[in-house]
Amino acid sequence: MFGLDIPLPEFWIAYFSLFWLLVGATATPVIFRHRGYSRLLGILIGAVIGLVCAVLFVVLLAALKPLADLLDRPLLGTLLSMVISAAVILVLLVRARRLVPEARYDTAGTRPATGGPHTPVTYSARVDQVDPNRQAWQAIRASVVVMLAALTLTPVVWMSMTAFKSYPDAVASPPKVAFDPTMEGIITLLTRRRQMTDEQKAVYAQNEDLNWADRVMLKSGQAILGQSDYVKRLRNSLIIASTSTVLSVTLGLLSAYAFSRFRIPGKGDLLFFILSTRMLPPVVVTIPIFLMYRQLGLYDTHAGLILLYTAFNLSFSVWLLKGFIDEIPKEYEEAALVDGYTRLQAFIRIVMPEAMTGIAATTVFCFIFAWNEYAFALMLTADKARTAPPHIPSMIGTGLVEWAAIAAGSLFFLIPVVIVTFALRKYLLRGVTFGAIRQG
Repeated sequence: MFGLDIPLPEFWIAYFSLFWLLVGATATPVIFRHRGYSRLLGILIGAVIGLVCAVLFVVLLAALKPLADLLDRPLLGTLLSMVISAAVILVLLVRARRLVPEARYDTAGTRPATGGPHTPVTYSARVDQVDPNRQAWQAIRASVVVMLAALTLTPVVWMSMTAFKSYPDAVASPPKVAFDPTMEGIITLLTRRRQMTDEQKAVYAQNEDLNWADRVMLKSGQAILGQSDYVKRLRNSLIIASTSTVLSVTLGLLSAYAFSRFRIPGKGDLLFFILSTRMLPPVVVTIPIFLMYRQLGLYDTHAGLILLYTAFNLSFSVWLLKGFIDEIPKEYEEAALVDGYTRLQAFIRIVMPEAMTGIAATTVFCFIFAWNEYAFALMLTADKARTAPPHIPSMIGTGLVEWAAIAAGSLFFLIPVVIVTFALRKYLLRGVTFGAIRQG
């Protein structure tokens, strides 16, 4: 793509070039604003500076290739070349900042005092936070965060794109970034189909009761027979994960409160016993649990997986919530008891609101574990209670691999976790206590 003989994959060259483009485009407007220029001019020049930084990064990598070849380790040489290139670009940006002249003011007395920003500060900030150097470095750090977030979300974005690709586009080599979106993958995920010959396609196309899904699949030579099992598997995952999460958090909150507030004989041993249930990986205990469930009639049932997920999440819930409750001063509850509250009322009205941050965090982690669990769902279910994680890999089969359908199934499987996390995000950012009472 670049036509350069650089010991670095083209993706990473494009990635770091985009990073330096973003650095120049975000740091330059800050300097120009503090020099007295308009924001629009700073943005335009920042885009040019960012483009120059991106091109300079590629040129420096090509120029430093002989240095990388001198080392026996290609990876180490490439990393050294990248560090040197980054240092050179940063030094040039710092020196280029000094070349930006002050803006000229036509009216006397309109020039602000030296050392301060040349445009009014219309937002709330400390005095040391309006310094141009500090804000420029903040822009660079923000660029780093944006690029790391983009790198982290790349698999999710690619999975979302694959879900709307046709089969030839999904298996194309090299991979296609620009393609004609289609619902073929989603329809394949949600339906059962059969392959048709050319004669059957001609007869099938003459039917007047074909809906839009039938016509989409007709292009690939397939006829829809009925609904697939994916919706059922996803519904099982939602029921089992939600119920086990509610039970784990509820029982864990009550247990954590008891361990935190009361004197229990053998408290340390009991806490260690609860924690020991998570010391072995699920695969190790699957066979004994499978034999036990066959005898108890819990095999391939929703109740069996709910009880199992609740038991495994309970240790995590107890230990995490106990740490949050320990940080809540006991004086809160003592004051409520003096005012006539019962122990249960004090727990509900005093402890639970203060521990909402811990409850939200525990809910998210317990739900993610129950939602993503694979080993138990594969070994302890057959059809009735099987969840989505074992079902998605089974779509690969031994014949044609429908990558678009697999990507669509993974995308739909990701949505509930995102919804739960975003729904509880405001509680995750709250403090546990407000420090109203000084202890000791």
